Amino acid sequence: MDQQKVELRKIRDFSDNINVTFVFIKQNVRPLLTSFLAIAGIFMLATAIYAGIYQSNFGSLFEHLVQPNKPFNGSLNNVFGYQYFLAILFGWLNITVMQTVIVAYMLAYYNNQNQPPTIDAVWKQTLPYLLPLLLYSILNALVMAFGLVLCILPGIFMIVVLMPFPAVVMIEKRSYGDAFNRCFALVKNNFWISLGLYLIVYIMYSFSSGIISAIVGAVTGVLFYFTTKNMTGTVGIITSILSIFSYVFYIVFFVSVVLHYFNLSEQIDGTGILARLDSIGEDATGFNNIQEEY
Repeated sequence: MDQQKVELRKIRDFSDNINVTFVFIKQNVRPLLTSFLAIAGIFMLATAIYAGIYQSNFGSLFEHLVQPNKPFNGSLNNVFGYQYFLAILFGWLNITVMQTVIVAYMLAYYNNQNQPPTIDAVWKQTLPYLLPLLLYSILNALVMAFGLVLCILPGIFMIVVLMPFPAVVMIEKRSYGDAFNRCFALVKNNFWISLGLYLIVYIMYSFSSGIISAIVGAVTGVLFYFTTKNMTGTVGIITSILSIFSYVFYIVFFVSVVLHYFNLSEQIDGTGILARLDSIGEDATGFNNIQEEY
């Protein structure tokens, strides 16, 4: 028997969120990955390529640390110069676009009555919000950074509060100010469970993507130790290619974030419950199809 499709607008507890995250990804793995790579892939590739170039330019520092007899062509000032901040910029663009595409997929899934959407449907949901969310993310980053500078704890609080921000903007079609206030309303009585959930799923994401980084790092260290050739360029290319695969694991983290948004929204608005009540009488089987099997 096939599993019932995941109902997004539903109140869930901590464990349900994690379980349904994997159920949703399992049921949508092919269309979700296809949309994710097709739309966000160019940003992931650009980020990976620039990271590879950066490592190629300054990777000799790592070689010098592993084998002091190998020269280091450069200085720490160059390592942390404009190219370093360009790498951060590419990373920021990449994360923002990946978040936008994941929300767009889940929104298209919801609008398609819990059926996997096409790439075109996901793209139509993504395009109008790419530039606004890129601009909004700058403001949010400043707010978070200011909180971290103040006393760290306010920064952590703001990170938790603003985590569902892209979902609020795209799903509820709100302006920056309205979305900002809405995030506070959603997390007001759910801060600790939100913090715990984000922390757990982020650890899962970091562990999964870190496996690839660990393998690449181990191979890199062995090559640097046993060879006298300059492997900086080769390692930069290999790392840039493999890092694209590590980005895929970000889907696990942000799908969980969006599911938690629906949970918080449902607690306040009850939109999903009202919709299911309205469906009684219109479809005799509609009310029985809202359960999920884990």
